[in-house]
Amino acid sequence: MPRLTRVRRGLSLVEIMVALVLLGIVSGVIMRVVQRQQRFYQGVNQIVVQRSQLRQATSVLPIDLRGLSSVGNDILVASDSSIVFNVTVGTGVVCELSGNSAVAMPPEVLANDQNITSWYGYGKPDPKNKPKSAYTVYIYNDSSSLGNQDDVWQPFTLADVTGDKTKCVGGATPFTTIGDVGKERPVLTLKNPTGVPNDPVTGGPLSQYVGVGAPVRIVKQVRYKLFKASDGKWYLGYSDYNATTSDFDPLSPVSGPYDAYSTSSSGTGIGFRYYDVDGNEIASGAGPTDRAKIARVDLIARARTSSNVRAAGFQNGANQQYKDSLAVSVMLRNRN
Repeated sequence: MPRLTRVRRGLSLVEIMVALVLLGIVSGVIMRVVQRQQRFYQGVNQIVVQRSQLRQATSVLPIDLRGLSSVGNDILVASDSSIVFNVTVGTGVVCELSGNSAVAMPPEVLANDQNITSWYGYGKPDPKNKPKSAYTVYIYNDSSSLGNQDDVWQPFTLADVTGDKTKCVGGATPFTTIGDVGKERPVLTLKNPTGVPNDPVTGGPLSQYVGVGAPVRIVKQVRYKLFKASDGKWYLGYSDYNATTSDFDPLSPVSGPYDAYSTSSSGTGIGFRYYDVDGNEIASGAGPTDRAKIARVDLIARARTSSNVRAAGFQNGANQQYKDSLAVSVMLRNRN
């Protein structure tokens, strides 16, 4: 019998070309959508990073600035791009006097769960590793008259810190109990900052009016400054004062990058402005007398994205660096 064969027809060249053209059009549209989405998310990510750095600068500094006492000469340098001041690293009370050049404070954690001696952050001096930074110890001098008109915070330089378990025991101090036996008490050895005995400014050795229960405040010098790092970008830097080298340690970036430094207050990356209690601006680089009048510090941070951003809703969709700024006003608490 004759064999029947089925004829199969394939795609013609024209059909193949049409299919390829349609596939190319659809693929091109999809790729453009993907690229736009990728560019959008990259731009948004840069803006989020930039704004987070702005927030970091305006959240870290106010914590340290609020506790300053300008009338107590805590502010040492006040310029348009940097500020140097004393930051509190420890507080306590005198629980025992050791001659006229050393005081002991209660243990950090008492048996009654009270904390009279406190160290903040990384400020605690290690008796085994002497403090590298230049610590200043202020002890409240009640003076001889009733009232506070002649009371002063007597400053000393911290010469040494040791631990002693025999201090502040017995009935001589109201701060410790039998449960605190064996706990280490920090003992601060002090020296006159000027090196002159009975100096009228610093008070020389411990005054006879400094007794058990006198408040103690321990501070160190720190510096915040807008600086240019090795990568060519500008950052907000931080450093401690080093007593060994008699200078500040190299700056370490805290946040950034920011816009470059400019003498114009409206264009610099990090700018400081200072005001007295009446709202009058105090000039940058002011001396001790004017620095003592500072009641408010304004901090302005300005930054831009590292590359161009083109995203709907940001600067009318223009393909350029996104710029933003953030400002905060800090009122100093200790004005008396």
